[in-house]
Amino acid sequence: MAMVREELVEGPGAVVLRFPGPERPVRRPRLPSAGRRAIVARRRLGVGLAGLVLVAAMVLATGPGGAAVASRPGTPARITVAQGETVWDLAERYAPDGIDRRAYVASILELNRLDGMPLAGQRLKLPK
Repeated sequence: MAMVREELVEGPGAVVLRFPGPERPVRRPRLPSAGRRAIVARRRLGVGLAGLVLVAAMVLATGPGGAAVASRPGTPARITVAQGETVWDLAERYAPDGIDRRAYVASILELNRLDGMPLAGQRLKLPK
């Protein structure tokens, strides 16, 4: 509801609310100087490069075992675990040269959904 000042009745029970005076001018932030912009640009570049180095380090940290693990040529698709044989023994026998044995063991455990050591007589799939 809009009212003009002339329509207001001032008296003993009247409440008159005063609005703030004229608006203050809007202050716009100063643009940073050329030196400050250069510092900000260098920091952003440094953070970006650090991120790239971190990603590259994570990719390279997996090493040869981080790639898809495969068995030596001529390895059977499945084997039966002998008494006293461990997954580490299988890795020694079937993992190709240049592959980290730990990665090969991990791939056997994952491929066969094993939480621990296999039992004697158990059939295991080997990585292709």
